[in-house]
Amino acid sequence: MKTKDKILKAARVLFAEKGFREVTVREIAARAGVNSALVGYHFGNKQELFDEVYRSYSEPLARERMKRLTELAESKKKPSVEDVLKAWLLPLLQAGDDPRQRAFNVRFTANVAVERWKYTKKPAQFAQQAHNVFIDALHRCLPHISRDTLRWRLHFIVGAIAFGIRVPGPLRAFSKGRCDPDDLETTLAQIIPFAVKGFRSPEPE
Repeated sequence: MKTKDKILKAARVLFAEKGFREVTVREIAARAGVNSALVGYHFGNKQELFDEVYRSYSEPLARERMKRLTELAESKKKPSVEDVLKAWLLPLLQAGDDPRQRAFNVRFTANVAVERWKYTKKPAQFAQQAHNVFIDALHRCLPHISRDTLRWRLHFIVGAIAFGIRVPGPLRAFSKGRCDPDDLETTLAQIIPFAVKGFRSPEPE
């Protein structure tokens, strides 16, 4: 593995586990097995490294979402709310070679996204573009619901998944282990009908 890739891999794990503020450049270098000066050489500083870690996960996620939505638009049938939601959620829940890796990726994405919003209030350009395209797609399915209400509802669904993955303990405890948010297939099966009903509910007064 190249030095730059080693640093990225180490930073992903540490940022996911401890957050941006608690991780030091020295820790990242030690985990990667490289000299700490090489972190600065390849990435400049810790924030630039964090931005690259965020981009390396979220940009491919946005591209895959756009690809699936394009495929829907090119199909013969008119996409349903369920179709659009699956195009948004499946790239997040199915990224990885096995269930354990997929669960880690969702947890990582949730943790790093939360960390990023602590120091910047502007969305990345690629994320903004994907979000707007999906809101437009949902609005075509539900023209009687305003775009702002659709933004609220997409935010709630993403938040439910992010919280469930980041804090799985309460659900596991309350269900005595029968419900596990790390089981992403079950998570998807449960959240899609719930989300569809939520998006189809009347506009609030």
